[in-house]
Amino acid sequence: MKVTIYARLAGSRVANVLPPGYRPLLAEALPEGLDPAAPHSVLLFAHAARDVVPSAPVRRALRRLGEPAAGGIVAVGTTFTAEALALLAERGARVVAMRPGRWTDESAHARQP
Repeated sequence: MKVTIYARLAGSRVANVLPPGYRPLLAEALPEGLDPAAPHSVLLFAHAARDVVPSAPVRRALRRLGEPAAGGIVAVGTTFTAEALALLAERGARVVAMRPGRWTDESAHARQP
């Protein structure tokens, strides 16, 4: 699963890199908002309707990112497995998801054709 990483992006520009369907969700997921001047790291995962983001691509993305920007990490995807959410929580990432997930890595893998 491919991930697009924006290592340092001003808070005022984060919404601009998100697919249109996620822009309203950004405000819902982050009611406190993003500091428009502070740099943020954005991890943009696959976002087709059937995509479930498991822990492996999250682990790779976090490794590739290295040290996050001062404003923290914003992870965006359709839905995340419990293991993926745990990895993101360890790094203090804020998650923007289209749907809440009840998936585990195992159940998501079993779902694949």
